[in-house]
Amino acid sequence: MSSSLAPGLLVASPPLGDPHFDRSVVLLAAHGEDGAFGWVLNGKDALSLSELWTKVGISDAPEMEGMARFGGPVAQEQVWLLYPSGVIPVELEGQMHVAPGIMASAARQVLDAVIEGPVPHGLITLLGYAGWAPGQLENEIRRGSWLPTDVTADVLFVTPPEKLWHRAYERVGATPMSFTTRTVGSA
Repeated sequence: MSSSLAPGLLVASPPLGDPHFDRSVVLLAAHGEDGAFGWVLNGKDALSLSELWTKVGISDAPEMEGMARFGGPVAQEQVWLLYPSGVIPVELEGQMHVAPGIMASAARQVLDAVIEGPVPHGLITLLGYAGWAPGQLENEIRRGSWLPTDVTADVLFVTPPEKLWHRAYERVGATPMSFTTRTVGSA
């Protein structure tokens, strides 16, 4: 697998067998000879945004609705923000263009800009990220653990996290049932 899978989505095949990634959809931001990097988009809720602001030492943050979710098993103390392009001033350093219409940042000044408002519509707040060593992701795809597909800002920022896995399968052109094994005539 020599071509880059990023930017794109990785859809977990059922059953994946890894509690960190079971039924997950990963936004893959980087993929190359050095490995791969991305975020679980539909991870479990970690804490409310208000609790998160307190945890990172921002005491004067306004009350915000929403939850921060686990974005992967690596560096879960790191806060990542995913947001539509054009909603944070471009002059703020530490922003990464992931795909058309999709930006990401772990920079404190971007977090401060979000807290000062207005909060970007579709903001996704994640704790941690997912990473793969060189060749690891390619091997997992060969074993059938992941289904790669494309990504759009619409899928990312409009689809509720609880529907994302099924929506991603629709993008692949399959259903999760396509990947279960069953022998006709056996119970």
